[in-house]
Amino acid sequence: MIEGLATAGGIQGNIADAMIAILKSHNIEPIVKWVDNFIFFRIPLLPLSCSPTPCSLTHSFKFDLQDILNVTSPLGIPWNPISHKGHDFQSSFSYISFDWDISLCMVSLSSEEYCCLLSIVSSILSYPCTQVNHKLVALIHGSLQHVTLVYPHGHHHLPSLSSFQSKFPNYFVLHHML
Repeated sequence: MIEGLATAGGIQGNIADAMIAILKSHNIEPIVKWVDNFIFFRIPLLPLSCSPTPCSLTHSFKFDLQDILNVTSPLGIPWNPISHKGHDFQSSFSYISFDWDISLCMVSLSSEEYCCLLSIVSSILSYPCTQVNHKLVALIHGSLQHVTLVYPHGHHHLPSLSSFQSKFPNYFVLHHML
């Protein structure tokens, strides 16, 4: 959505919130949203059958992926292909650069995000004479803040980087990192 010559900040949130309300009216919930990324959770209903030994449960659910697509398709809501960015109700999946494993109750940084962040930080630390701009420091700071969602002890190391970031009087000034 464009407003004048600039994008209307936060507009995707309004559209996403409306879509969530529509899906909930079709009993498709719970849904978690982060900007324009969605995750749908299904809670099993009562087991349909149980073989004597060993007990193998077959669950039924209120909705499946096709139900979501049936509701959103007439609205013209575009989804990324499942093969590209998604999953069909698996217990382990990737979401907002984290690898989630519901059955193990575990979350970790995705290897792709880890390698990207490690590459950026390593390149700066390996060349201490390198000058950096505000944009690069903000990128690193934001990425590290994101990592602290699953590694809370990392918060203790961010104040010095926050302080360094505040020393830039504008976006064009360069400072030495070390």
